[in-house]
Amino acid sequence: MELSDLKVFKQVVESGGIIKAAEKLNRVPSNVSMRIKKLEDELGKSLFIREKNRLRISNEGEQLLLYSHKILALAQQAIDELNNEQTKGTLTIGAMEAVAATKLANPLTLFHQSHPHIELNLTTGASGILIDKVLAGELDMAFVADPTPDTRLNIIEIFKEDLVLVSALSHKKIKSPYDLESEPTLLGFNHRCAYRTRLTQWLAQAGRASNVIEISSYHALLSCIAAGMGVGIVPSSLLELYPFKENLKTHTLPSKWRKCNTAIIWRHDSVTSSMRIFAESC
Repeated sequence: MELSDLKVFKQVVESGGIIKAAEKLNRVPSNVSMRIKKLEDELGKSLFIREKNRLRISNEGEQLLLYSHKILALAQQAIDELNNEQTKGTLTIGAMEAVAATKLANPLTLFHQSHPHIELNLTTGASGILIDKVLAGELDMAFVADPTPDTRLNIIEIFKEDLVLVSALSHKKIKSPYDLESEPTLLGFNHRCAYRTRLTQWLAQAGRASNVIEISSYHALLSCIAAGMGVGIVPSSLLELYPFKENLKTHTLPSKWRKCNTAIIWRHDSVTSSMRIFAESC
């Protein structure tokens, strides 16, 4: 098998057909079809099920796709290693907004200064969404909280966070979910947010349901909490950076819900030298 044939096969799968793959590869469709046929002849297997004008990947094609990811990633890794005196390319990183705001300034600065030829892209989002994007290949690596073990991923814990429950100053002291209303209003991020999940689970252990108002930024979330719209959970390191924290009351959560580890994740089959260098700088 040639690497170029595997690249064509992988692109056909990702594009969902010959014509779209040809456009992505800047080839004519007949050339793409010929490469797929050549690969099938070499393997003695049908990699796609032909249904009129559509292609659907076969079981054998699914198997080859797994190996294609690994083989192509390993080939790229070899190229990167042999040319690491001036690594080039793009490194796409995902992070929870709290991590991006409090932890990444120094690693990003140091990495960019040391490797100016690598283009850095940063996107923020909820942990669950970032994990999905890493698995889909849309992100090279991501900083997430409470990742579930996954055989496809490298997961390395790098930051420890203390989470705090935050309310308006006028709120009474909160020691347990019973110190809140029967259906308290929570302010939080997307439902895939690990911090929001911890807060709803803490309430659920006492049989409390909750109303959730979704907020898209921490400054907006904390301002709404200060105004008395509800309670929320944030890392204490982020709260320290909030300029109006004197308008908020903090409440200590039990250790089970308070202690949180942030991990950096990436796919086993998609490691590059730039990813390893960045991980080591964190």
